[in-house]
Amino acid sequence: MRAIRKHLGVTQERLAELSGLSVNFISRLERTSDQNVSLKSLKRIAAALQISITQLLENTDFNNNEPSEVQTNFSKVDQLCFELKSKDPKTAIELTDSFLRILKYTK
Repeated sequence: MRAIRKHLGVTQERLAELSGLSVNFISRLERTSDQNVSLKSLKRIAAALQISITQLLENTDFNNNEPSEVQTNFSKVDQLCFELKSKDPKTAIELTDSFLRILKYTK
């Protein structure tokens, strides 16, 4: 969970806010592997991170200590997408439209 959260550029505080769980609970989950976690809490965390529960539980390659430049760049794209999805729909559409207009003029 920590690796995915960090990959998306989300702090424990922000994840707690988005999931409705406490920072202490999030921190404890990340520090220990033998926690009993309810499905309801997992759903809330996955929803806050905008991923499936399966993705949350899978062993991903986010833990690579030295991410490649490609991984770093995708991380930035993932973070941008996460931030856009976290906005209210009207703001997200406005920001996306502005970004797409900018992209039209770049090569």
